[in-house]
Amino acid sequence: MVVKLTIAYQGTRYAGWQHQTNALSVQEVVETALGALLGDSVRVHGAGRTDAGVHAHGQVAHFRLDRPFPMRGLVHGGNHRLPDDVRFLTAERMPADFHARKSALGKSYEYRIFRGAVVPPRQAGHAAHIPHPLDLVAMRQALSGLRGVHDFTAFASAGGSHDDPHRRIYAATLDEDDALLRIRVLGNGFLRGMVRALVGTLVDIGRGRRPADDMGRLLTGRPRGEAGPTAPAAGLALERVFYPPD
Repeated sequence: MVVKLTIAYQGTRYAGWQHQTNALSVQEVVETALGALLGDSVRVHGAGRTDAGVHAHGQVAHFRLDRPFPMRGLVHGGNHRLPDDVRFLTAERMPADFHARKSALGKSYEYRIFRGAVVPPRQAGHAAHIPHPLDLVAMRQALSGLRGVHDFTAFASAGGSHDDPHRRIYAATLDEDDALLRIRVLGNGFLRGMVRALVGTLVDIGRGRRPADDMGRLLTGRPRGEAGPTAPAAGLALERVFYPPD
């Protein structure tokens, strides 16, 4: 039986989703909790990596279970054995060919920027602090150019495992809620560090350091060094992974 888990976590104290040899990962604590619950070693496969410090509201993973077990028991029993900053939201039986990464159609990410002079506790660790004037019109203009298929080489961190730098972006928006900005990007896939590099470039545009139409130039396979800096990990969260309907 293949089980699909939807998982939320606060990534602050983790070295990302993926197993690390010398640091604690979310994958490790999930496998440890499931192993303690089921009395056997478990290997989970995630829909994708999140970098160190990045959060998730809807990460997806799957694993194989060789005996009957109630899905509700997986959620509650697993959460009882997980640290407070990681939680199973749902567990579902899936077809035998389901794979958290290979079956996914796309993902959505949200990046939060707090512009106030003082970051309130509820935003601390979940938003980048940028207390500078930002030209939101220029930032939205730049975001509108992301839709479609582009070469995102300029926004890919070194060390990624991708063979093809082209990705399709379905939607990219910027919403304003008082001092909080929410940048949301929905695409069929993302390169390592891509969203944070996009945000760093958008902030450059918002601060007048580069024109809005520079985004189009960067989407033609330019070197990483020509785009903006990598935005802090704390502002980024994986919102949702999308799959075909049953």
